Amino acid sequence: MLTDEQLTTVWKGFTPPAGWAKWQKDYLDFLRWARDIPESELRTEAAQRKLWNARAITPAGYGDAINIDALLADPEFVDTIVGLRGRAFSPDVAVRAAEIQGEYERILGMAVAREVKPRPHAKLQRLVGALVPAELSCVLSYDAVRNIAKLLLGDANDPPIVAQVKMRARLRAVLGEEKTLAEHVQRSTFCWWLHENYERLSAGRMPPWKSDEPADGGAMPPPDDKLPPLLVWPFAKQYVGYLAVRNFAGAYRAVVQAALPGLSQDDLVGVLQASGSFDKVPAPTLRQLIIRAKGLGFIEQRDGLLYATKDGDELLGSEQPDILIDRLIERVFGFAHLLRYVDEHRGATDAAVVDALQKIYPAWTTAGVPNDLRNWSLYLGLLKRDQDGGLQLTEYGAARAARLPKELPKPPAGEIIDTNPPGGTTAVVAKEIPYPAFDAILTHFKSDPEIADFVFEDRQLASLHAAWRSNPRKRFVLLSGLSGTGKTAVTLCYSRAVCELMGLSVSEHREIVPVSPDWRDPSGLLGYFNALHANPTFQAEPALRLVLRAAADPGRPYFLVLDEMNLARVERYFAPFLSAMETGKELVLHANGAEVNDVPPRVPWPANLHIAGTVNMDETTHPFSDKVLDRAFTLEFWDVDLKRFFERAATKSPGKRLPDVEAVLLELHGAMRTVRRHFGYRTAGEVLAFMHAVPELGGAAQETFLDQAVFSKVLPRLRGEDTPAFKGALETLQGICKRRGLTMCEAKLATMMELLKRTGVTRFWA
Repeated sequence: MLTDEQLTTVWKGFTPPAGWAKWQKDYLDFLRWARDIPESELRTEAAQRKLWNARAITPAGYGDAINIDALLADPEFVDTIVGLRGRAFSPDVAVRAAEIQGEYERILGMAVAREVKPRPHAKLQRLVGALVPAELSCVLSYDAVRNIAKLLLGDANDPPIVAQVKMRARLRAVLGEEKTLAEHVQRSTFCWWLHENYERLSAGRMPPWKSDEPADGGAMPPPDDKLPPLLVWPFAKQYVGYLAVRNFAGAYRAVVQAALPGLSQDDLVGVLQASGSFDKVPAPTLRQLIIRAKGLGFIEQRDGLLYATKDGDELLGSEQPDILIDRLIERVFGFAHLLRYVDEHRGATDAAVVDALQKIYPAWTTAGVPNDLRNWSLYLGLLKRDQDGGLQLTEYGAARAARLPKELPKPPAGEIIDTNPPGGTTAVVAKEIPYPAFDAILTHFKSDPEIADFVFEDRQLASLHAAWRSNPRKRFVLLSGLSGTGKTAVTLCYSRAVCELMGLSVSEHREIVPVSPDWRDPSGLLGYFNALHANPTFQAEPALRLVLRAAADPGRPYFLVLDEMNLARVERYFAPFLSAMETGKELVLHANGAEVNDVPPRVPWPANLHIAGTVNMDETTHPFSDKVLDRAFTLEFWDVDLKRFFERAATKSPGKRLPDVEAVLLELHGAMRTVRRHFGYRTAGEVLAFMHAVPELGGAAQETFLDQAVFSKVLPRLRGEDTPAFKGALETLQGICKRRGLTMCEAKLATMMELLKRTGVTRFWA
């Protein structure tokens, strides 16, 4: 850090290079315009556009390509921008820095909420600097701000806006107050000059310097609009295929963050798993992620440990992961080709993009890797969908496509395997495993020991399979009907069969979420943003973690089972899912402008997400609206084949069959079925288990315990109104109980019939 004396010496030795004269004049003219333009004119769309495109101050690099048209005529947004000019901030430096940082973040959040993507953080910082010229500078570069902060503050850990305010305050404290806009321009460009001469200043070399001593950065003004071409690596050096990771850019940031103190690979894996964001990710997958982060240049090995690199540090400090985007385009095969193809075929369909990429690299025999590339490009703001669902470049993506070399590298003829990527590691090709054929699923399903407690027809499983696979975007099934018929079990065993046939981890690819009656909004599924902490956090629920894994891994299936889905109003807590699966667009997760705890603001709708909701229709549940039913296949599970169930139970426990108990249950079931109050396999199985567990008691007949079992598990299902069918069913049940010696049940039925006669309705619990 420069002392006050050193800073004074440096300031006296600061002579702007001759090449800066025009830049400083244009900069000053722009500040005068921003100060003097009447407020009524400043509110116009033309003036707002000029503010956002303040290249006279400094180019914003990729940020200049971000489309901010949605903000120019928005009254609320314009009010906020205009309000910055002349606003009085706190005289205390730390408080003032926090106020300006907070205002910057608030405006950035408003822009994101208005669908501006990627986040225009550089353009906004420049705009704030134009309206509050005493607090910021022309420096937008993350590295440059860090270098200047080290020289002026001795600490480079503050957010860029906070650092800028403190930097300008330090200059003011040592060099005196600025009195004119020209002095603000001089102080601002001095900041850039400090960055240009950072190396020799940090080494303690003070000006004047010898005439033959070269400047660190050539004493040039901030880079102009002509960004250098992207250096797309030769095919043999690129990663061929892409390892799908959950949370997109957040995964790489998590790796870099964990590696800051220096860790072995095994320790780094352990830290990631303990973070809560990767607790269900297998260690081999995390090792591949670490290898990829190393290959992209974000971590490096020194003295046997992995550390964050300078580029990794920049990835952590930048809101928009520009450096990650460049690395993916340059080092991961297919990104550059995807941008070039969409640039030349505006509105291309997903299928057309997959076909084009497969023609370039025939080894991609499935859509897995092309879909990974597309989803990453959508997430990073390089691509967007038009009103017909086609793909096109955003302005941000077009700026990068314009920097691609004329000829893109292609694999040699006949090349079908991956090559060693940089650093001697092996690239991982994210292969899409074909979805299993139904015959294979059925065979595996029938061998599942958990399914032995239920009886299913082949057609029921075939219907579930067809419902989940018929629509490539809406894989949503409702399973309604009788409790205890195996609605949840069929989804669990089907999904387990698919995962095991595809060699996938069931725990990683499936989540069972019991719906709570108190759900009033999507937070039970998607979690919630907690802004009350000093550092805002996001409480992510298991369903959201599954969604993020599915979005990052579109070539493989994921299964979300919502148990008792209509205990709460589906339209309230499930609304984001219903909207996203209908449009095929993004699933909005939160409104914060940046990722929070590795949760991005939104993700592309994962078309590989298979959703099943089990449904029971009674007075404790809510009906479904047409909005829900239109998006789902509804399958009913009302038929119960107790004879087959008893036969299957006998094969599991030979010699333990209870024919008299089975006969009673069959009679009761038949009588109750006529009024749709019959019971399922779970109830029948629990009655049998109870009877097997009854201890030997002298003089106690089997009927006594069967009476108790039926009273406890079967009769509580009875409720209804005084109709001939229901009254007849009660009379039949009473006759069965009398004939079978079930005296307690017979008496209960008599009480229920008396209540039915007096009030017109009856139920077991009345």
